[in-house]
Amino acid sequence: MKKKIIVLTIIIVTLFTAFPAHASNPAQNLQDKGIIEGYEDGELYLEKTLTRAEFTKMFSDAFLKDDAETDEKISFTDINDNYWGSKYIIKAVKADIISGFDDDTFRPEEEVTYEQALTMIVNYLETDTNKEYPEGYVMSAVDKGITDSVKALIGEEITRGDAVYLIDNTMKYQENKQKAESDEKSFYNHGGAVLGITGTGIVPRYSAVSDSLAPIPSPEEINLSKYTDKQDWFNAEEYTAEDENVFKNALTSPLSTFSIDTDTASYSSLRRYVLSLGMLPPNGAVRTEELINYFDYDNPLPTDGAPFAVSSELSECPWNSENKLAMISIQGDELTERQPSNLVFLLDVSGSMYSIDKLPLVKKSMKLLLDQLDEKDTISIVTYASGTGVVLESTPVSEKDKITEALDALTAGGGTSGAAGINLAYEQAEKNLIDGNNRIILCTDGDFNIGVSSTGDLEKLITEKRDKGIFLTVLGFGMGNYKDNRMETLADKGNGGYAYIDNEREAKKIFVDEMPKTLYTIAKDVKIQVEFNPEQVKEYRLVGYENRTLNNEDFENDKKDAGELGCGANVTAFYEIVPSDGTERSALKYQITETTGLDELMTVKVRYKDPDGAESKLIEMPVGNDMTAEASEDFKFAAALAELGMILNDSEYKGSANLDSVINLAKEGIGSDEFGFRTEFLHMVDLIGYINEHSGTADDFQINY
Repeated sequence: MKKKIIVLTIIIVTLFTAFPAHASNPAQNLQDKGIIEGYEDGELYLEKTLTRAEFTKMFSDAFLKDDAETDEKISFTDINDNYWGSKYIIKAVKADIISGFDDDTFRPEEEVTYEQALTMIVNYLETDTNKEYPEGYVMSAVDKGITDSVKALIGEEITRGDAVYLIDNTMKYQENKQKAESDEKSFYNHGGAVLGITGTGIVPRYSAVSDSLAPIPSPEEINLSKYTDKQDWFNAEEYTAEDENVFKNALTSPLSTFSIDTDTASYSSLRRYVLSLGMLPPNGAVRTEELINYFDYDNPLPTDGAPFAVSSELSECPWNSENKLAMISIQGDELTERQPSNLVFLLDVSGSMYSIDKLPLVKKSMKLLLDQLDEKDTISIVTYASGTGVVLESTPVSEKDKITEALDALTAGGGTSGAAGINLAYEQAEKNLIDGNNRIILCTDGDFNIGVSSTGDLEKLITEKRDKGIFLTVLGFGMGNYKDNRMETLADKGNGGYAYIDNEREAKKIFVDEMPKTLYTIAKDVKIQVEFNPEQVKEYRLVGYENRTLNNEDFENDKKDAGELGCGANVTAFYEIVPSDGTERSALKYQITETTGLDELMTVKVRYKDPDGAESKLIEMPVGNDMTAEASEDFKFAAALAELGMILNDSEYKGSANLDSVINLAKEGIGSDEFGFRTEFLHMVDLIGYINEHSGTADDFQINY
């Protein structure tokens, strides 16, 4: 059995995650500052690699140049005082940025690797860097956004271009951190310590009376006495594992029916496990469709007045070259005119929300959303803990200071009367109902322990409320006692989406970059039914969507609930297809099945209702059998996500799937990557491979590839 890795980082790090550093020309900016220099011909040659000494000089010029000169002598046996880079190396040693190798050498002319560069940066940014090398340093750097746009991976040399992004991203991170620390200190001045996690134990990040770290509390003080170690604490989280979809015979079972799913929580939860905890998520935590649908794709927009367009692409299956892979995409129309919104913030302020990645991050998230709204919109705030209350009656966003003051005053403590809070939020939303967007935004870790608390009872409660034209968006926060299965159910039954916010960057994605998708529903009860042509298809399998499958007769049943589509949202689904070989025969004794002879591969049908409609409408699209000569970038990237999902879930049908294939596909499909999320995925998969290969995981988290 492989050794279990315990590499835990302070939760507060996620609060400071830098937004992607996509300056118009970061290389020119660093050149103007004298941090990177051109060659004799004036060119920067960003594709060239650089040495350990050269990167140390860049780093020193960027972050250590204000240090006073020192008389210290070089301590490495392979560098003398006359070496051109000795003064930069001495600075870095003095600042505890570098320490060289065990044989007392620095090897200045060796090419610097990805993990070596990240170690220097993390040593500079953090005071406690007692981490496993290299994975602990890589985890921390990726989590901070330092690796955005960087092409190198673990074990590879970085280029001068990579170095530019590393330095530029670090500068941006520092700028964001300064602001975040100011906001954070203000929060803690209102009282109480908050728990953070380190590799040596669980500590309060700040005390209420000083900026210093408080002593490590006993397990009883932090209510962890029932757990034997930190791993058991994280295993208190709840997920529901589903049996994966199987291959079906296209002759005897030609129809495949499922509800769309625009939730993204599974992806950001996976990121939290890998980057904050150094482990893979437990069984049931990875829903493949949520990995795929986390990302945006360049799909065609509707041109016929429908709220969305349907498109498809067919290529070779990456994990089984004998099969085909069909991608079906639904692309929601863009926002043309924003409706006024009646929003109710339903905020969990119970004792379980009392940590930096919960209530403080909830407040930041709501403020980000507040900045995107205007005088047409109103905000109510309902809270629940041991009891419930309306903290703020419906207030126009023009009174932003009043709303912000109400948010800032919130503190955490007490039990979790979630059902009562949900009831009160619906009352508040209905009381202020408008001809526009009526929505409750629930922020919680899902830990309900007072009143109605079972998932089944909560599902019934939400189902009774959803017909009032009020949508429910569910946002998950925190770790340790997180209840993923419950929150997914609430969002599903409440006609809304479910996302997990692990840091401020994710909050920005949801409430700034993708605000229309989050807030405005353009189609509800959206169902997909695919009819396969047995003349062309022997067998097929839907990849993911295990808890979204429907009976075929549900497709035309307008009383059957299904998923909602937000403005500008996309839904992508893959079918792995075994091509027909001409030997298909019906196994039925009393029935003879004949085919039509058409060369179509399948027909995709989509039913949906308008947001305020009761009767469904139908869109139908035949799909041909011709594969593209070269799969699109989006196809490759989405297929990489599907392949990772099968690996992490140890799918019976993963075939030749492996992490190298995932990385290669993702590299080919990375595209322009405007916000840096595709690059982050690439680095995260690289880290998954390293952790699994070199350090291992607990048995429940082990993967094979």
